[in-house]
Amino acid sequence: MRRSEMVAAVLISIGLSVSHAADNPNIDAKAMAALQNMGSYLRSVKAYRVQALTTNEDVLEDGQKIQYSESVDIVASTPSHLRAEVLSDRRERILYYNGKTLSVYAPRVGYYASINAPATIAQLDKMLNEYDLSIPLRDLFLWGSTGWNSGDIESAMDVGPSQVNGTTCEQYAVRQKDIDWQIWVQLGGYPLPRKIVISNRTDEERPQHTAVYTWDLAPSFNDATFTFDPPPGVHRVPLTKSASVANTPAKNAAPPKK
Repeated sequence: MRRSEMVAAVLISIGLSVSHAADNPNIDAKAMAALQNMGSYLRSVKAYRVQALTTNEDVLEDGQKIQYSESVDIVASTPSHLRAEVLSDRRERILYYNGKTLSVYAPRVGYYASINAPATIAQLDKMLNEYDLSIPLRDLFLWGSTGWNSGDIESAMDVGPSQVNGTTCEQYAVRQKDIDWQIWVQLGGYPLPRKIVISNRTDEERPQHTAVYTWDLAPSFNDATFTFDPPPGVHRVPLTKSASVANTPAKNAAPPKK
């Protein structure tokens, strides 16, 4: 199971209704209500900057784990503006989106791609799937969205108060068919996610994805923040769709001539 699939499973879980939770004695309905409240609050925030340090584990054939870390810096003005920078030892990418155009820039190699884009971040997320790309920290843009629903949760509990980088949070633990995940939600009037850990239960080595978030709910930005202006010497390249999408026949396409 890839990290994106683990995150998607968590996103679906957030849509679990409290009434469904009441049917399962292993699911703490108050814990689920708190997670739903977090998702609703995220959808209410119109502009923010969030920085995150993420860690992903790969498992070698002999069972040894290798960790890879990335820093992510996002400025968002919903529903239609986003700038996301991802930096690690292995890559540097900056995504610019202004509700009309998407640009992906790789400073280390001096290349960029730009294409027409849909009008909202939610629509952009769907479009990026066609290119084997995804919005960094995409979970933050989808939690609490309409239509997320699942009955896959086996248990959910409130672990108790905990600190994340000096911020007092409530820690929750959830088990699903293929993953375990923990989330730390800030206490008080700003129920922001401060940390998440997802463990892959389909692998006996239990590789994990971890993200720790730092928030700014009054970010400074202007229109130029979200629009890419190619610096001198960089080269434009095409952004190609994934092979699976490219090889899928278009709906209502005419049959091949005999």
